Amino acid sequence: MNRNGFTLIEIVVVLAIIAMVLVLVIPRLPSSEHEDVKASARNLAATLRYMQDKAATSGKPYYLQMEPGTDSVQILQDAADGSKKEAEDPLLQQRPVREGIIVADVVRPRLGKLTEGEVTLPVGPGGVRVTIHLRSPDGTFWTVMAFPSSGKVKVYEGYQEDAL
Repeated sequence: MNRNGFTLIEIVVVLAIIAMVLVLVIPRLPSSEHEDVKASARNLAATLRYMQDKAATSGKPYYLQMEPGTDSVQILQDAADGSKKEAEDPLLQQRPVREGIIVADVVRPRLGKLTEGEVTLPVGPGGVRVTIHLRSPDGTFWTVMAFPSSGKVKVYEGYQEDAL
């Protein structure tokens, strides 16, 4: 007698092994919102560094314009008539913060914590002193801190008040 196929016990054992692997792997997979806020923080930090470099080579400041409480972030430069216009550099025309990631607040040394209204930060060759808190819809925070003395821009997980 030739019996082809699997027994019920073999199928149950295989399903149990697959279930254990899924139980171990799925919680370790990052949520998309967590990854979006992390990527936005890193991209914003890279954009700030690039703005500093562009300001140093061109001798002209750039401006980071944000609206705390929204996902509105834009890079501007001086126009010929003295107003501000969208940056001409294609890298600075890209959105530095992903859609849906909120600028929770912006902290400036002299102005304190800004949580509403429009905030325009001039970024020159010396950089800018600022702390920007980004928040995902699920409440995950990442912090971007720029230090003008060293020109460094650092990214921290969570809501950080001071540099670590």
